[in-house]
Amino acid sequence: MLFVTFLFLANVVSAQHWFKGNLHTHSLWSDGDDYPEMIMDWYKANGYQFVGLSDHNVIQEVEKWVNVPRQQDRRRTFDRYLRTFGPDWVKYQKGPNDSLKVRLKQLSEYRSYFEESGKFLIIKSEEVSTSYQGKPIHLNVTNVQNLIRPQFGNSVAEVMQNNIDLVVAQRRQTRQPMFPHINHPNFYWSIKAQDLMQLRYERFFEVFNGHPLVNNYGDSAREGTESMWDKINGHFLRQGRPLMYGLGTDDSHHYYFFGPTFSNSGRAWVMVDAPELTPRALIESMEAGRFYASSGVTLKQLPQVGNTLVVRVKPEPTVTYRIQFFGVRKGKEQSELLREVADTNATFALADDVLLARARIVSSKTKYNPFMPGDVETAWTQPIAQNVVPQPLANVVPLPNAHAHNDYEQSRPLWDALDNGFTSIEADVYLLNDTLYVAHERPTIRTSAQTLENLYLKPLAERIRQQNGNVLAGYNGPFYLMIDAKTQADSTYQALTKLLLRYRTQLQIGSSSKNSGPVTVVLSGNRPVTTVAKAKDKLITLDGRPADLGKKYSLAVMPIISDAYQNQLSWRGKGEMPATELQKLRQLVERVHQEGKKLRLWASPEDPVVWAKLREAGVDFISTDQQELVRDFLLK
Repeated sequence: MLFVTFLFLANVVSAQHWFKGNLHTHSLWSDGDDYPEMIMDWYKANGYQFVGLSDHNVIQEVEKWVNVPRQQDRRRTFDRYLRTFGPDWVKYQKGPNDSLKVRLKQLSEYRSYFEESGKFLIIKSEEVSTSYQGKPIHLNVTNVQNLIRPQFGNSVAEVMQNNIDLVVAQRRQTRQPMFPHINHPNFYWSIKAQDLMQLRYERFFEVFNGHPLVNNYGDSAREGTESMWDKINGHFLRQGRPLMYGLGTDDSHHYYFFGPTFSNSGRAWVMVDAPELTPRALIESMEAGRFYASSGVTLKQLPQVGNTLVVRVKPEPTVTYRIQFFGVRKGKEQSELLREVADTNATFALADDVLLARARIVSSKTKYNPFMPGDVETAWTQPIAQNVVPQPLANVVPLPNAHAHNDYEQSRPLWDALDNGFTSIEADVYLLNDTLYVAHERPTIRTSAQTLENLYLKPLAERIRQQNGNVLAGYNGPFYLMIDAKTQADSTYQALTKLLLRYRTQLQIGSSSKNSGPVTVVLSGNRPVTTVAKAKDKLITLDGRPADLGKKYSLAVMPIISDAYQNQLSWRGKGEMPATELQKLRQLVERVHQEGKKLRLWASPEDPVVWAKLREAGVDFISTDQQELVRDFLLK
């Protein structure tokens, strides 16, 4: 048994590919004191593989000139820049009275100078900087594509959420991976744990930031970021939300003056286990928790192994280490030190009474140029947690006409839809090595949390148990789980059928209600129509297309007809709907309803004016990413 365990851990180590990066850095594009190329040169020379240069409320794609004051240090900075890159590269203008202006290079101009495939990557980033009643509120956007202008609001949490929502909208619109993260919550004591607990779609915050004014450790009256982190995750778990992960960042501004009063490079970073050095691979890995934060301690392997933390430190000579396991017990809000080991190796498995746990690895090595005098090199693992099924909300009104499009992209997949009363939910799946993973794009990282079974089938089964046989309390109508197959039709169907056999008591089987459960599984995307139509044990139905009308598919085979909105209509909600389009829509509705089927138009405009016209014409499902908006519309 020990030999098998050793082989498993050896395989884990050999399979991991680590990339060191900093996601919070500033230059002369905002309030840093050096040129972007000089900053990238430092990070690349000091062993980093990726950097996000995240200046305040700007993306480096516009024309920008900066004045260079006659201060000695500012001129010395310019001279170093000119010596390093040469007069053919540096564009500057000298004027009267010894004035000097320098043109800042855009990211597109200097990126190719530094980037090397698999060795160094610059990630387009922005620090969105706003405030509430004088409190600074900042969040970074990693791999941002278009400038996000800072939003305001009526509370600290609302300000953060309004900006996060813009990131989510841009990610959905561009289909590019990106994520927001909350910066330095204790910067001027602006953000409390209670504010962060209210956020949707937020998966990251800075547990350690190298700026001298951010109060990482709290004080006698206010809690530090680690305590906040545990409290937030305990709250998220009870709500069925994904965990919040902790980042280490420099937040560097100063590159030629060093010490505790300056914000310097090299104070903290993240180590990401990713299959390749690309924005998509790095972001998917981080969203899967495959990274740790560090100010100097290096780990040999990814610490998270299922419901166990396996910490293996890569030791330095003469340095000693303490591995501290912190966690939140069931029924508690505050975290506590669960175990401490003075060693380079330690393991901690979640006990039944522990909701979540993480590790902090503290070395005896003094940190060079520390955040605070006396700091030692440290590392922080990401937390692991129990699977918690939240209790159903009371008084939820079932909405037979609400379809959650790409439900897995919601802040709480499945649970948000159920809490809003949705009776139809959609998930895209990829079949990879006999396992069905939920994702819009082919996933580069595969974890058990991303499987169709763990994200939807197991939780649905538990909710049905909680509700005495129903998905929604008091609702006996059909509940649809639509599965959009992105991989080959027959193989995906066969894998899905095999998986569903374990959940057949929860499924509507055929058209008979006898011995059937409440969930109707509808296969969309790549569909083996003939195979499903001929199947005797109909665990799976089909999402039809208008071309399937008139082919005599029964409701047990094809209960729904779907099409892209743009294939049927061009009206986007401005002015009156053209009479010809309304007539066309009503004719389609009539054909669908004559066969007893339901009609869904995907990718319709997210506009109540459009929804009202669809419902007026008889379209059965409003397909949406905006669940609360559709809920309120249908309840009216």
